Amino acid sequence: MTAAVCSMSAVELGDTYDQVIAEKGEPPAKLEAGQTLILNYADQRIKLKGGKVVNLDSKLPQAAIVPEPAAPQFKGPALAAGAWTTNYAAALAQGKATNKKVFLFFTGSDWCGWCKRLDREILSTREFTTYAGKNLILVKLDFPRSFQLPAAVTAQNEQLSQLYQVGGFPTIIVLDGKGRLAGRMGYQSGGPGPFIEALNKP
Repeated sequence: MTAAVCSMSAVELGDTYDQVIAEKGEPPAKLEAGQTLILNYADQRIKLKGGKVVNLDSKLPQAAIVPEPAAPQFKGPALAAGAWTTNYAAALAQGKATNKKVFLFFTGSDWCGWCKRLDREILSTREFTTYAGKNLILVKLDFPRSFQLPAAVTAQNEQLSQLYQVGGFPTIIVLDGKGRLAGRMGYQSGGPGPFIEALNKP
């Protein structure tokens, strides 16, 4: 018992990424957003910022580890232009490969009134769909109340909401072609035109 505790606490606050990998090896899953990196191990979740460990969570439940990528529905050819995916890792990879922005839509699809309005007035319009097909990789990160998502998707969405500090819905996080934070948005009136203009701003 003592040996197991010592082994898990070998990584300390302030350690570098290289020190973590040397101590624990490559993680089975990781999430990256700008300067923040989360490494998920079977016994621990390690958060790094600017290349150094800033937080250690021990005994991470196995269900909370996000496979990268693993679920059968995530395999196959590149994501279709303008189509929504729930796979953050695949979207990030395709965004980097195509230099397109990654559009993360945090929503409560079955209960959040503003989320429904955003979807109806902007995201489902022909104008936005056409624009998105050429410029965006679309990712829907749902937090429903009346139905359940697959466990891996739920775990991924919860981790991403923490990673991007989502405090309410709808929240839109826009990443550039290199996966860096490029913008944060919410519902806005006026339809797809002004919304797309806001997306096009540097």
